[in-house]
Amino acid sequence: MHSTTTRTQARVTRVVRDRIAPFVHRPVAEVGLQAWPVDGGQGEPVPAAHALGLRAAPGRETPDYRPFAVGHEWGPAWGTTWFRITGTVPAGLADGERAELVVDLGWEDHSVGFQCEGLVMTADGAVLKALNPRNRWVDLTAVAGPGESFELYLEAASNPLLLDVPPFRPVTGGEKETAGPAPAYRLRRAEICVLERELHELVLDLEVSAGVAAELSVDEPRHHRLLRAVDRALDEIDPEDLAASGARARTHLREVLARPAHATAHRATAVGHAHIDSAWLWPVRETARKVTRTVANTLSLMDEHDDFVYAMSSAQQFAWIEEHAPEVFARVVERVREGRFVPVGGMWVESDVTMPSGESLVRQILHGQRYMRERFGAYNRILWLPDSFGYSGALPQLARLGGFDSFLTQKISWNDTNDFPHHTFWWEGIDGTRLLTHFPPVDTYGAEVTPRELAHAVRNFRDKELSDHSLVPFGYGDGGGGPTREMLGRVERMADLEGVARVEQRRPDEFFADLHAETTSETPVWRGELALELHRATFTTQVAMKQGNRRSENLLREVEARAVRAMLAGAPYPYDELASLWQRVLLHQFHDILPGTSISWVHREARATYAAVEAEARALADAADAAVAAAEPAAVEPAAVEPATPTAEVRVDADARTVESADVSLRLDAGGAVVSWVDAATGREVVPAGARLGELRLLRDQPVLWDAWDVDRGARRTAQALDGPCEWEVVRSAGRAGLAVTRSFGRSVVRTSYALVPGRREVEVEVDVDWHESERLLTVGFPVDVAARTARFETQFGYVERAVHENTSWDWAQYETCAHRYVHVSEPGFGVAVVNDGSYGHEVAARDGGGVEVAASVVRAPHYPDPATDQGRHRKRWVLAVADDLGIVTETAARVNRVLAPVDSPVGLEVDEGVAVLDTVKAAEDRSGDVVVRLYEAAGGRARARLVPGPLLGADVSVRVVDLLEDDLGADLADDRSLVSGQGAVAVELRPFQVLTLRLSRTRAGDAPGAPRPH
Repeated sequence: MHSTTTRTQARVTRVVRDRIAPFVHRPVAEVGLQAWPVDGGQGEPVPAAHALGLRAAPGRETPDYRPFAVGHEWGPAWGTTWFRITGTVPAGLADGERAELVVDLGWEDHSVGFQCEGLVMTADGAVLKALNPRNRWVDLTAVAGPGESFELYLEAASNPLLLDVPPFRPVTGGEKETAGPAPAYRLRRAEICVLERELHELVLDLEVSAGVAAELSVDEPRHHRLLRAVDRALDEIDPEDLAASGARARTHLREVLARPAHATAHRATAVGHAHIDSAWLWPVRETARKVTRTVANTLSLMDEHDDFVYAMSSAQQFAWIEEHAPEVFARVVERVREGRFVPVGGMWVESDVTMPSGESLVRQILHGQRYMRERFGAYNRILWLPDSFGYSGALPQLARLGGFDSFLTQKISWNDTNDFPHHTFWWEGIDGTRLLTHFPPVDTYGAEVTPRELAHAVRNFRDKELSDHSLVPFGYGDGGGGPTREMLGRVERMADLEGVARVEQRRPDEFFADLHAETTSETPVWRGELALELHRATFTTQVAMKQGNRRSENLLREVEARAVRAMLAGAPYPYDELASLWQRVLLHQFHDILPGTSISWVHREARATYAAVEAEARALADAADAAVAAAEPAAVEPAAVEPATPTAEVRVDADARTVESADVSLRLDAGGAVVSWVDAATGREVVPAGARLGELRLLRDQPVLWDAWDVDRGARRTAQALDGPCEWEVVRSAGRAGLAVTRSFGRSVVRTSYALVPGRREVEVEVDVDWHESERLLTVGFPVDVAARTARFETQFGYVERAVHENTSWDWAQYETCAHRYVHVSEPGFGVAVVNDGSYGHEVAARDGGGVEVAASVVRAPHYPDPATDQGRHRKRWVLAVADDLGIVTETAARVNRVLAPVDSPVGLEVDEGVAVLDTVKAAEDRSGDVVVRLYEAAGGRARARLVPGPLLGADVSVRVVDLLEDDLGADLADDRSLVSGQGAVAVELRPFQVLTLRLSRTRAGDAPGAPRPH
């Protein structure tokens, strides 16, 4: 019986592919073609108005359309070619017949969104829809009636095929300049056709009937009845009379497709979606066009399918449509009002959420949610991040404070070691905040709504005893495309069909409302981070992304505090300039840019962006300082800092290879690693016996699949210490002194320096490498004689604690994990922090013989998607500090990562108990002149502190607690314990890892003390 099933399935595939699908579109007329390759096909995109001759774009060549023919080549890689298509709709169409323009730009029959694409519009610039390998048609009834002529324009992007699947075969070519001028595609088809509706519907009938049968047990009668109906339908097909025989074939399937689902069938909420990467195997400029193409297709489908609901995330992507295709954006706004086009996500982009700082995640939410409210009238409630590479334990608190009550992702299904135990659960963050979370058990954010996918979702769903429904996001994603009419046809057939989940198109907020309603005390809880057991190398790949992001997010916070001082002194606050800078940084926190997993074009532009952000931010800082100096000359003096101590207080003996201060003694071996580090205050030897601190290791780094994304565990077995001949030198600068060693290896050169600063129980380690290796990973080890059972890895507004052993498979899978500014290991009474200025990938493991080793990844050299990844010069710096107190650790991390010289803060924080950190001082986004202050508890305990307004702010200040959106806290978030007093110096109490945002208003005449200011 199994062989019968297999034979019928194979028969369906063959008949549909060879005898039905090619004839769904019946050619009825030719079209005229002309083409204009922009700048010879290699130019950057031009505005549509320019290509259509409606409005010239300055500095661009005049469009020159010349005759073109089907069969001719077009499109150098990354180029743009405009086609003018003219024709006449046949006058003799029968009633109900629909004329469609059918185009084949030269696609491979796979990889939607990963090859050439097109956008079709009328001569006056109205966008109709997009074209891709699964969406090759344009309805002509919208532009011309029978016997009428039409003129359409097709903007064709010749993006190269850089991800050839299936199977996975990485292809390089991520730079326009090196791609070459040769045409990448050949136009295969462009003609007017009639859509044979019966054949189109027959294909869907057969796919669903045979697909459901394939997922049912051979012991079920339903399985056999479906197969019998499918065979009878196939018997009916007559190639000599397809239209009539197709209609007859459908009659054999009508009864089996009308059988209703069982009362207990799983419920699937189908939501149209296209997860579009804001950059990946294409540059940012192409993403803006991809978004417009996908949304155009979505709007076209909505015109024909009344039940169709589509969800789209990322304020940045809405903003691109608003900027580049305002007519399309106006249609989006109208559909949002109807409730069918649903904004979700509420962040500026679908950001990486492991590496950005806490304040960066706040700004992702703040800028995203404000955009959504301003354009669409409401904040989003669903945090929608289907494809980010792991999820910080700080996120539930930030999400709730940012207006969200639900979270959706599916990426954890990619785990390479452990299967996550739930699909619907409460996610509890490091501070105790809970967020209702759903992982779609269909295990994809780009479903095609097939019986196989739905059957997988039902089998896979791990919370059947508590819930009977799940969400299915459907539509081509990554490179865009979105849902198709074929997907919607399958949804309609499986709305209530025996043998498969009951499918209903609904808004995602309706789905989550049901989920909230059915939660009970038995709903499972997962506490802490949602670590992805895959893509571990994203914490290291493309060093410049990590350092550029870290430096930018720190710099912008420092500039904001200076700008507040200037505002309080009477200068205007640079709201627009700072918003622009933040949004550029937020864009580059997208989960294929910051992690380093995009083509070279993306990272080249990102490096330039980071440089521009720094230059513009420094100019704002200088302007703010000048404004304060003009108003209050004394106020601009730098805050008191520890004066530079003469380096003579650090004794360096190059012959003995020792470096000593009153606080620290170092001894290096002949290979340039530290073999002794004595902490004078305790007399402790920090380096374990036989260990080498600062040892550089070169690993063979050849992941099984995803080059830029992964570092396989086996790479650790190939580690070779760099221990050959080296050159020594004494280094002295800015109050520090020490020794440096330089050595060559392979085609690279690396210099490691060790320096001490008097008065600090610290060792500064700097690695400066000129890197020219291939498929290698460079790491540095910091072994310390500390009996730690766990290690603290800083995350946003706190830390996560991870085991240093491998007792369980969950521990074993955490061999390369993310830390922000520090990793801290301690035993009672003694601890060591490894503080960095721009690194994220770390591993902490117990050592044989005692102590632990903190290993930091320095630089990689994967081939795909950027074969030049990290080639060149890089500098990384670590400060190793003896510190058991997390307050000292946090202060050290802030000092090491500061970009500008410190100045007096407009608001001070005096800590009475515990560890409280004043993180951010900025002006309120509503331009009211209020000051927003954000602080947090950093050590996982309780803290008491007093917020003290500085002289520029004055004592006559009212204070209230607000959320991340700078609105008053809702009743579900209010905590009266946080704010003890609301006038003058403000006493605050913080729970473990609590993030507290305060809004300070200078009281004006007529204001009641403490009264909210209008905003």
